[in-house]
Amino acid sequence: MERYLQDQKISQVLTPVGDTKKFWRQVLAQFKKGERGITRQSVGEEAIKAVQRMLIFLGYSTSSTGAFAIDGDFGRGTNRAVAQFEFDHGLNDQLTRKILCYPCTWHTAKKNIINIPDTRLTLKTMQAMLREATNAISQNQVLCGTFQEALFHLNALDQRQLLSCQKIKAKYGVAVKAAVIQVEEEKNVRIQPEWVLAIIKQETGGIVRPRFEQHILTRLNKKQGRTDLIELRYQAMSQGLGQVLGANYKMVGAKSAVAMFQSSIEEQVVFVARFLSRKSKIVSKSTPTSQAFAQLARFYNGPGYAKHHYDESLARWFREFQSL
Repeated sequence: MERYLQDQKISQVLTPVGDTKKFWRQVLAQFKKGERGITRQSVGEEAIKAVQRMLIFLGYSTSSTGAFAIDGDFGRGTNRAVAQFEFDHGLNDQLTRKILCYPCTWHTAKKNIINIPDTRLTLKTMQAMLREATNAISQNQVLCGTFQEALFHLNALDQRQLLSCQKIKAKYGVAVKAAVIQVEEEKNVRIQPEWVLAIIKQETGGIVRPRFEQHILTRLNKKQGRTDLIELRYQAMSQGLGQVLGANYKMVGAKSAVAMFQSSIEEQVVFVARFLSRKSKIVSKSTPTSQAFAQLARFYNGPGYAKHHYDESLARWFREFQSL
């Protein structure tokens, strides 16, 4: 384990923003003394944040709501993440596919998460996490395709910092221009760049922060019981800068849902543009009406878009990007 911990990149993944003393090292030292492992009650906040950072880096949701959260609470969501990792890597004989895909709906997923038993983060599991992270880094099979980009988004999640419209345009504007040109060549659909930028602002604030939907995993498992559960878990996530559901990977031109997670920023922007191209009559408009914003809001966010004023926010971001 020590050779992994000496790796600078692994240390950057594990160290929460502002944790200059690297408290996680103290907790890992407990493993060497024969401690039974980390549970939901056994260690402090900073150490749990380190574990959550590693789980998120490896593609696991840490909140019972499905969010990728770094809050220092080894709650039911982080417990589920550890259980999913252990199942994926054959580390816990007590866990089954049926347990991890427990019966639920969107309304009951959070309540029924107790169907996943309490786990214990053991030395064996932690070593496996470190090994998987090291391999992923060496092969660029990480969030956004490169270690530095993955670390940027991980630290932004940790700090709970989103980007302003100005920063989003500065960071992603070139990729957006290239994406709309590519999609126009592919589909003969013209997309105003402001639509793509507005979706990025509205959906993620420019910070890639996937969201796992337990009820979708349960539903997918019923239909595709022989498909690899790792792939199904990624299909049950909203991913990338535009929060496109992983189950739509074919629609946006990705090889798989796992590949969507590991796609570069440039690819993610293309995925958003391809998704928006399905509403060609709307996204071609440079001066959209309130009705156009409402129609796109319903398409992208669903029939409940008006409850949280999605269309109004979309209009505001669109106009701000135009002014920039």
